[in-house]
Amino acid sequence: MTSGDSCIDIKTIEALWNSDHKAFETVFITYYNKTKALIYGYIKSESDAEELTEDLFVNLWINRQSIDISKSFEAYLHTIARNAAINYLNHKYVHLAYTNKFQFQECSSTSEEDLIAKELDLLIDDLVEKMPEQRKQIYILSRNKGLSNTEIAERLDTTKRNVESQLSLALKEIRKAISTFIFSLF
Repeated sequence: MTSGDSCIDIKTIEALWNSDHKAFETVFITYYNKTKALIYGYIKSESDAEELTEDLFVNLWINRQSIDISKSFEAYLHTIARNAAINYLNHKYVHLAYTNKFQFQECSSTSEEDLIAKELDLLIDDLVEKMPEQRKQIYILSRNKGLSNTEIAERLDTTKRNVESQLSLALKEIRKAISTFIFSLF
């Protein structure tokens, strides 16, 4: 760990790496607002920045043993936050491009880009349909209905952590399918 990590000491990061819940709580409390502000700086949406930040910390816990404790934790966190924001913007751009072109040209689009966007949208819809029921409901309530994780948890009578975990798994599945789809075009 470098001296740039003045907010948290190496013992806390080592404890996190070793599955210490208290260490994770310390990391979360220390970095949540800073991480959310960084993501917000990219995507300019408070609710989406909050959701991405929550997903990021869920994934941080899940992948805690991939943290290289010999390197700057803040730099690591900054990198994964930036990547999460960029992935979000890429997905949003593809979805908006499709939506805008579809609305402009109605249903008779013929250009290659329109067909790709339409296929991508169908791929996402198909993936969502094949998800386990609870994950599908959580994804739809979050992405299509715009509900917060807390609202979803209340509506589905589950915990907020479960909502975060299921949403993270759904987004991971979608990102993987989109990557495979995009690479298949080349």
